Amino acid sequence: MGFFKDVRKLQQQANEISRTYDPAAQMRAGMAQMQQAQQSLQTQTADLELQRTGTPGAATVLALADTGTRINMVPLVRLTLLVEHGGRPPYPVTTETMLPLHASAQAGVGQRVSVLVDPQRADRVLVRWGVPA
Repeated sequence: MGFFKDVRKLQQQANEISRTYDPAAQMRAGMAQMQQAQQSLQTQTADLELQRTGTPGAATVLALADTGTRINMVPLVRLTLLVEHGGRPPYPVTTETMLPLHASAQAGVGQRVSVLVDPQRADRVLVRWGVPA
């Protein structure tokens, strides 16, 4: 009799899962995750391109805020920088970047950091942690 009791209990559990399972919600969640992954890959590709084509410059950290996002335990931060490059007057730029542990001392307000500036879009910069400004 124990076998049939266990089969009945399993059937009840399966019925409960079927009642609460929402395939459309699962699909929406999966699509959102795929879009986030695609956006992350596009950002990484753009950063790699900027490493190749960017113009060196320096910047002063005006503000730093934690976004609450961690990637492999490394925080993603929002930086407001005062960028100086190419003889232009300094101008502010806000960007999000990963803040590795070795760079945390360099990321304080008022600190100078090295950046690469996109030659086509001066508002797009890549912070080069650990490189002297």
